[in-house]
Amino acid sequence: MTHPATTQAAAIGSIDIEKVSKSYGDAEVLSEVSLSIPAGSFLTLLGPSGCGKTTLLRLIAGFIDPTRGRIRIDGRDMTQVPTQKRPIGMVFQNLALFPHFSVAENIAYGLKLQRRPQTEIAERVGRFIQLVGLAGLGDRRIAQLSGGQKQRVALARSLVLEPSILLLDEPLSALDLQLRKQLQFALKDIQRQLRTTFVFVTHDQEEATMISDRIVVMSNGHVQQVGSPQEIYADPQNLFVSKFIGEVNELPGRLRAAGSTLAIETGAGTFELPAAVARGMNPAAGDNVVMCLRPEKITLLDGGAQPGPGMVSAEARILDTLVIGPLTRVTLDVAGTRMTAVQMTDRLGAAAPGERIRIAFPADAARVFAPLTASLARAFGEHA
Repeated sequence: MTHPATTQAAAIGSIDIEKVSKSYGDAEVLSEVSLSIPAGSFLTLLGPSGCGKTTLLRLIAGFIDPTRGRIRIDGRDMTQVPTQKRPIGMVFQNLALFPHFSVAENIAYGLKLQRRPQTEIAERVGRFIQLVGLAGLGDRRIAQLSGGQKQRVALARSLVLEPSILLLDEPLSALDLQLRKQLQFALKDIQRQLRTTFVFVTHDQEEATMISDRIVVMSNGHVQQVGSPQEIYADPQNLFVSKFIGEVNELPGRLRAAGSTLAIETGAGTFELPAAVARGMNPAAGDNVVMCLRPEKITLLDGGAQPGPGMVSAEARILDTLVIGPLTRVTLDVAGTRMTAVQMTDRLGAAAPGERIRIAFPADAARVFAPLTASLARAFGEHA
């Protein structure tokens, strides 16, 4: 049976962030952030430490106020609305559970503060204990639980109040890898069942792509890109996103010509690519650029095989191979640039370190970007 409040939560929970900035003295942590979060979605704020993602979460929660801009929840301006009156729940990295309470008592705490009837409290607590996979553990003390079980208690304690929005600030970061994987799947499953809007903060790219409907990639207080995990991986809009999400090969070069076709001169030769592969820039002859390519887009050509239609190629030397079950990672030297290709193991043949080969890739699979600015390069410990 579907609880009435759960049904209602599917229709509410939208968040609109309008040109929000946050400064502490002269230090601007967020700059002109605008973002629309649809009701019932699982959205992740992703970025390196210090990018502003937790600050944005705290602004939505009402723990801090924006320096400029406004935040609306369900169309209502939250500027004058205190945290306790916002339709939100929150799960912190520090779970703040009551150690002297049982699992059920921890989950029931907020309902008791609201003076709900005992029969309603018992029904809700029982239902959410089942939902988060803690059946049979209601009487257990917090000290008797594993780390993953404690996370589930914290999740149930927030969800039992049935907020339309749940904010999660890196709640899985303290867990070991196996527990994190288990809870990632559990979180997504719970969110789909309840249709509550989840806003999740993490710096873990793999975690973000596994659990999210949409990802907001952030750096230096700015939103770099918003999209589905598939969109952000396959079609990053700038070099920061390309480098931050997944593995990518980079080949620096200069535009020799720019029009319907880009002629990119690199140490590995000149590549002619369709102009549509350029992202976040207006390409012009003479520009310094970076050509990016995902490892799985590279093919190793056998013997004297020639690239097919729509493919471009370059000479390379095999440095190393690493078999990982059905896939093999091949490390290549391409005109002094280290690159990686991922091949199906059963199709690779007898590739050996030191062997000189040709590699090929679809011209439209590459992406061409302007080099990183100095501030974005610092996020990777690089010089622009």
